[in-house]
Amino acid sequence: MPEINKLDQVKTGEQPRKRVPLGTRNILTAPKRPGFVRRFVNDKGDRVQAFKDAGYSIVEEKLQVGDAKIGKAEQLGSDVRPHVGGGQMAVLMEIPEEYYNADKKAAQDKITLTENEIRRKPNAQNPDGLSGQISIS
Repeated sequence: MPEINKLDQVKTGEQPRKRVPLGTRNILTAPKRPGFVRRFVNDKGDRVQAFKDAGYSIVEEKLQVGDAKIGKAEQLGSDVRPHVGGGQMAVLMEIPEEYYNADKKAAQDKITLTENEIRRKPNAQNPDGLSGQISIS
């Protein structure tokens, strides 16, 4: 494994940096807030407004986003807006945990309904739980 050139460190006066393997950087992390669920939303099109309409609000506090070894996120105004690549920026948003849980329950109820339809129970009219007929000739 190559070592950091110590001569370069002396010239620049920098502390040695630990090598970070590709795929292990944690760019989009933010401190948790009790009672809220936070997520990053790409600032593209009407996405941020759609999240606002769903009950999310933009986090407007000064905080460090991502691992310290990645560098600091840019903050424009008081919003937390890190670069996420390709010229794209994201916005840190949060929603009260009770709303988040209600949304997740509604989504799971819809999935459960679909799964129950797939696993229909037999009844008097359709002993196999299905409708229609299949014949092999």
